[in-house]
Amino acid sequence: MRRVHAGRGWQWIKEAWRLIRPRFGLVLGTVMLMYVLLLVASMIPMIGNIIAPILAPFLAGGVYVVLQRVREIEQRSRSEPLASEQPIPFDLLFSVFKDPAPRKVLLWLGFVSIAFSLALLLVVATFVTVKLSGVDHSMLTDPSANDEQRVRFLIPYLMDPDAWALWIGIVIASVAYSMATFFAVPLIVLRGETLRSALSQSFSAVGRNWSAFLVYALVFFVLFLTVPMTLMLSLILLLPLMIASVFVAFEDIWGDSPVGGDADREDRGRVVHERTSTVM
Repeated sequence: MRRVHAGRGWQWIKEAWRLIRPRFGLVLGTVMLMYVLLLVASMIPMIGNIIAPILAPFLAGGVYVVLQRVREIEQRSRSEPLASEQPIPFDLLFSVFKDPAPRKVLLWLGFVSIAFSLALLLVVATFVTVKLSGVDHSMLTDPSANDEQRVRFLIPYLMDPDAWALWIGIVIASVAYSMATFFAVPLIVLRGETLRSALSQSFSAVGRNWSAFLVYALVFFVLFLTVPMTLMLSLILLLPLMIASVFVAFEDIWGDSPVGGDADREDRGRVVHERTSTVM
């Protein structure tokens, strides 16, 4: 794991586009199928909210396997031009389900996701219960009331100054959880890490490279502003780009592959040569 400068946040996005552009149809198809399957799973009555979080790490792992194959073919094509014509099977999206090595760890990652969501809900529910004690809250159980009326009833309590500490705590916990899980799936699937190691390394990597991730988040924030203006059509580009950029950032931070192509490698080589000459 290495520390990178702030400009890498933008370079990850640029390199992600360069990586997926020759195989954009394949990457788009796998990413869209992943989201469709997760949407269908979440709509299953009673158990949808359990199945979707468990299924998500497996499907995301399959997308990373596809991206790794794209990278391997791209690197081989530099010395073997015909390698670029090698087909990539679409069923790689489901390859993680067949691999016993990461299966158990990804299953536990899904359980961690469920546990975190339940913990946040429990905290909010406990706060609301305490705030409503001694207050007539029959509207919440009134069958004639609709969801809009219930929300309107709860908003004053959820926006009360006493709730600020609650929301700040939830934001801090959510950021910490996001940091710990950002690289968890590629670390488990592509490097064979345990769950504890993957969460720890991911949290450390994001924390050490906070400036690069700040640039990265700001760029994607601006890009996602185009979604309502394009009637959501820009998601066709942004969703594959977002997942591919995580893969590229993973490569860059863990040193599996330099970011920025040949020019970037030449710059690194020049820096190493200059440092060596200075020492000598």
